This record gives sequence, structure tokens and C-alpha cells, in this order.
Amino acid sequence: MNSQTPTRQSIRPTDYRVLVLACTLLAMITGLHMGWQALLAMDNAPPGYASDALPVKPLPVSVDSAQEIQARFQASGYGWPPGEQVPPLAIQRFPDDIGELTVEERKTLFLQSLLPLLLMENARLRRLRSRLETVFANGELEPDSRAWQEVATLLHRYQLSGDPNAPEVRRRLLRRVDEVPVDMALAQAANESGWGTSRFAQQANNLFGVWTWDAEQGLEPENRSEGARHYVRVFPDLQASVRNYVYTLNVGDAYRDLRLLRERRRREGRPLHGLELAQGLTRYSERGEAYVQEVQRMIRSNGLDQLNGLELRPSGE
Repeated sequence: MNSQTPTRQSIRPTDYRVLVLACTLLAMITGLHMGWQALLAMDNAPPGYASDALPVKPLPVSVDSAQEIQARFQASGYGWPPGEQVPPLAIQRFPDDIGELTVEERKTLFLQSLLPLLLMENARLRRLRSRLETVFANGELEPDSRAWQEVATLLHRYQLSGDPNAPEVRRRLLRRVDEVPVDMALAQAANESGWGTSRFAQQANNLFGVWTWDAEQGLEPENRSEGARHYVRVFPDLQASVRNYVYTLNVGDAYRDLRLLRERRRREGRPLHGLELAQGLTRYSERGEAYVQEVQRMIRSNGLDQLNGLELRPSGE
């Protein structure tokens, strides 16, 4: 029997170096991952994505039934059709029982819920665009100035590049930082989500039929074609779905014609209307021109063009 007292195995100097190197590599990998996630967030989100960047503070509303939403609207003095000012109520999701309402009740609740979210996003873009116009009116920017950095950041976020002082670069940025007509957005959301009753609207807060190829961010379509790999994008709330929709129209190559139509109306001093801008949606759906005509019919048949020009009511009033 070996009576020798066991000795504690010590760590050699080389072991310390390996340990330090491993920790350093782990820290670098973690830092790179976090940096990559931050870049992805900047690429996928418009500036001012956080709700505190909105000109009017939204009032979040989480409810479990259509009746609760209707009661909240009534308590806020928010009827339909709305007055000139709309309360900044931010419905988080559509209740499961929205499909149990009559057709007219369902349409009204859907439009009432979505209108403030669109007005909030447009108000944010209007303020941002006004800021850009002011900066550009002051002439050339110094490369080390705060204004230069602001413009450079917006160019990156709106997927553009170039010299912030170049006239064409400025025109292209202003072409992307702009509003989307409320009537067109409401018609598209109603069309894509079945007035808030579709599985994707209910389970994914997806109002505009947005796809993703990332399984962790999406919901698999029930009747997805064999071999297809797309998912329906899941959003944390309805406001996020609206933001993504507006941002996509403002940066997507498929919607360049829409942006040019919008720019022309701006140049001519005319207000934005969905009936005209919808002509730039031919690539939104595989149905092309038929889809455009359907959106235009929905605008006309539901009187959605009467909702353009409405403003948000200041919070607390």
C-alpha cells in the first residue's frame, strides 16, 4: 500500500497562458457577436425606432377582447369616423375574438386600431425629414461636425452611401425619409391580414405579409410549397409591424417607382394620396397590377382617402 501523501497538482505557467488566451478569445468572440447584432439592428430598424423618439408619446393598450378595445376607444372620445385629431393609442395586438364581430364592427375596430400607429410613424418621419431639410438648407457640412455625423448615420440606416454634401446623395436620402399615405397603408394591411383575423396577424402581429428566412424570427406557413424555406415574420407588437412596413417601402429596391411618384408630388406641392402612390406597388405581390387595382378598390370602397391629413392628439388631452 502506498503511504505517500498525495500531492495537489499545480498549474504550470504554460497552463496560465492557455487559460488567459482562451478567455481573451472568448471575450473577442462575445464582443464581435454583440457588435454584429448591433449592426443588424441598425440595418433593420429606421432611426428613432424606439418609442421615446416619437413626437407624441404613445399610450400602450393591452387588452384581451374586442369589447375592451371598443370601451377604451369610447373612454378616449375616439369615435368613427374620427375627428381631426386622433388619440395616440397603441393597441399591442388584435384580440382573438375580433373575428366574432360583425363585418362592419370588425372593419371599424381594425381601422381605429391601426390609424394611430400609422399617424405616429408618419409624424416621426415628418419630424426627421424636417430636420434634414433644415440641415441641408444651411449649405455644406464640415466632415467633423455633428450634422455631418447625423446625415452619415441616416445614409447608413436608409441603405445609401456617398458624400453627405453631394446634391444627388441628399435628394436620394430625402426620397427615402418620407411618409406613407395612410389610406394606402390601411388598405394593404386589411388586404394582407383579413382585417386582422388572419393567423399571421393573430399569432405574429404581422399585418403586411412580411417574410423572413430566419426560422427564429418567423412562423412557418401552414401551406408552404414543398422546397420553400420562407417564414412569416413575427413582430413583438403591431407598432413594430407598421414600422417595418414603412421602412421597407422607403428602402426596398422594389419600391423605387413608389418613391419617385412620392417625390414628384412633393416637388409639385401636392399632398400624398394612396390612390396614386399605389401604382408603385406592382412588385409588392406576385399578382402585380391586379394587386394594385385591389388596393385602390379597397381605398375607394371604404372611404379610406378621407383619412389622409389627420393629426395625432397630444398625449394627455
